[in-house]
Amino acid sequence: MAILDPRVLELIETLVAARLDWLAFELIEGIRVGRLPDEPEQALAAARQSVRSNAQPKARGEPHILLEEPKPIPADEQVEWAAAYVEERLDAALEQLQASLETLDFIVDATIERQDPQDVSAQASGKTDQDVTLVLLDLEGDRKSNRDDVSGARDDFPTLRAALAEWTTRARGQATT
Repeated sequence: MAILDPRVLELIETLVAARLDWLAFELIEGIRVGRLPDEPEQALAAARQSVRSNAQPKARGEPHILLEEPKPIPADEQVEWAAAYVEERLDAALEQLQASLETLDFIVDATIERQDPQDVSAQASGKTDQDVTLVLLDLEGDRKSNRDDVSGARDDFPTLRAALAEWTTRARGQATT
């Protein structure tokens, strides 16, 4: 289990201030657990084969540990790891949000078509006045996201990458006391 490098605290505080507490917790847990080893290629191939053949996996030989222990992330590598992790997770979260919006658009469009088949003008243009907005209610209020928010976040992603690179460079120059 690795000890959290104090230089990573600035990034964690920034995530919390941006209401990305979930990502801050994931980041801390990721550093605490360390780098998980990859599955051996032989184990992956056997798993793929048993899925394709719809067969139950068969025990072969003596039981043994399939995975090695996670490797701690050294303090001098935590800054780069944290920046890469935040970038990857936010990118994945945006992709998931986009997919959710597309699915909801499909559901809303199908519902509108069933409810109002006589609205020829909306069907002819392929557009409706309704836009899907995701709303998450929590103790701090509500959070809303729509297609424009996701598009704007995608457009701002290069700025995030630049800010993470700048933070990484600045943090690398600090002492790890």
